[in-house]
Amino acid sequence: MYKSTFQQIILFILTSVIIYKAGQYLVALNDIKSFTDFFIIMAFFVSTVLFLNCFARLGSKLVSTLSF
Repeated sequence: MYKSTFQQIILFILTSVIIYKAGQYLVALNDIKSFTDFFIIMAFFVSTVLFLNCFARLGSKLVSTLSF
């Protein structure tokens, strides 16, 4: 259980950083000109899905921990 929670926290932090950096790049992006731009867009959306998944799992663990 501890290892799973620790891995989820690391994945949560990693996806947060990816979303932040890719979002900054996407705001400055005017047009998709290369495959690099496309892969950054895909990384943004894939990491958003993983972020929401980790957020939901960690949130449910927190709620179950705090429940009486």
